[in-house]
Formats: sequence, C-alpha cells, structure tokens
Amino acid sequence: MLSTRILTAAVALPLAVLAIIYLPALGLAMAVGALMLGGAWEWAALSGLGHTGRVAYTVLSAGVMALVLGLRQSDGPVSTDIVVLGLAALFWLCAIGLVIRFPAQWRTTLGRRPLALAIGLVVLAAPVVAVAYIDQADEGPLLVLMLCLMIWGADTGAYAAGRTLGRHKLVPRVSPGKTVEGAAGGLIVAMLVGVLGAFVLDLDGWRTLAMALLGAWIASISIVGDLTISMFKRSAGVKDSGRLFPGHGGVLDRLDSMLAAAPWFVIGLHLVLLAA
Repeated sequence: MLSTRILTAAVALPLAVLAIIYLPALGLAMAVGALMLGGAWEWAALSGLGHTGRVAYTVLSAGVMALVLGLRQSDGPVSTDIVVLGLAALFWLCAIGLVIRFPAQWRTTLGRRPLALAIGLVVLAAPVVAVAYIDQADEGPLLVLMLCLMIWGADTGAYAAGRTLGRHKLVPRVSPGKTVEGAAGGLIVAMLVGVLGAFVLDLDGWRTLAMALLGAWIASISIVGDLTISMFKRSAGVKDSGRLFPGHGGVLDRLDSMLAAAPWFVIGLHLVLLAA
C-alpha cells in the first residue's frame, strides 16, 4: 500500500541522514555492512540457495567485508579499496550488456550460480568499501550524503517523469514500468544535485560541470543496478527480493542502485578532482 511505503520512507530516510552525519567512518561502514549482509541473504536466495546455503553465504560475505576493511590500511602494491571498487565498477559496465540482451546469455552468465555468488561477494562489499573510503575525507559525510541524494534524486525524478511523461519503454523485457522519459527525468535531477553539491563544496566552473556529469552517470548506472536485480527476480520468479522494508520489499529492492552507484561515485570523485 502507498501509505505503508510513505511511512517506511518517512522513518528510514531521516535515520539514514542522521547516520551519515553523526556516525564515525567505521560506524557508518559497519551500518552499511549490516544492510549488505541482508542483501547477501537475498542475493543467495535469488541465486537458488536453500536456507543452509544462504546462512553460509551470508557468513562468507561478512568475512569478506571484514577482511577487506581490515586490509585497507595495510601496506601493499595495490590497495584493497582499488581492487574491490575496480572489480565492482567493471562488473556494472558488463551488466549494461546483460540488461540490453536479456534474457539472452543469462543462463551462461549470472544465471550460473557459482558465478553469480562470486560476483555477489564483490558487489556487496563495494558499497561498504566506498563509504569507508569516502567518509575518511575532510568532507566525507557531505560526500556520502551527496551520493545518496544523487541516487534518491534520480529515483524520485524518474518516478515523477515516468508517471507524467512516460511513453516509451526503456527495457520492457526486464522492467516494463521503466520509461525513457523517466530515465531522463532521473538524470536531470541527479545532475542538479551534482551542481548543488559543487556549490556547497565551492568548486570552480569546470569542476561544477564535472559534478553535473557525475550526477548523470550515477543516475544512469543506478538504473543498471536496479535492472540487474530485476533480472535476478525475473529469473527466480519473485516480485520482491525480501520483506525487510514494509511496502518497499527487501534490501536489494531498495539498495540495488547503491550497489552500482557507490564504486562509480568514488571513481567519479577522482575524475572531478582532475578536472582543469
């Protein structure tokens, strides 16, 4: 019901903002990690594992997240941050092709349980790593909040534009409800969030443009995250990934965009800093 969705959002969104602002970097990473473990449980279920398998996969995911966070400060030729975020970002680029071609090649890619479970370990750890990485900066909480606002803005803009202007289906074989007009609305709102963020951070003109472009990319790759979880649900024959959030579904239903956006936001921030 719509009232349940609104009530859940009214409770969850302020809690999320307060956590971003007031929790220390490690505390926020652990909070995101707890959500991602819920996502691991659902990812295992969508991959076809039974109860025992889901428990084992969730425990394994917790171990991977703890290991990655524990190794963040260790000396080595390549940072674990870079490895995890790079692999996750690469996967989401590949997922674009899977979404466009669905259901072709599904059975030979994410439809293969071992491959899906292995990829899940990386993509579920990536938001935890990204938040820990971003939050260590001087403007860390503001940047994490900007990431969330880009995602939330894209989702809100897509919903509003899709409901009022939506005519042309985006990827009907994956998600019949999404439209090209809705996607465009999401991109515009996310770009505005990027411009606002640049203003708050007191960035110059070129970096403001770069932040707007980053907003557009975050909105775009967020759609890919959403559609990828939709492919999993269609393959599994379920409507929602879980029931943690009343009226909204499970963790993956709500944080599918974050899975794809978080690693690319970190990469995008580095590119913004390079803008002349």
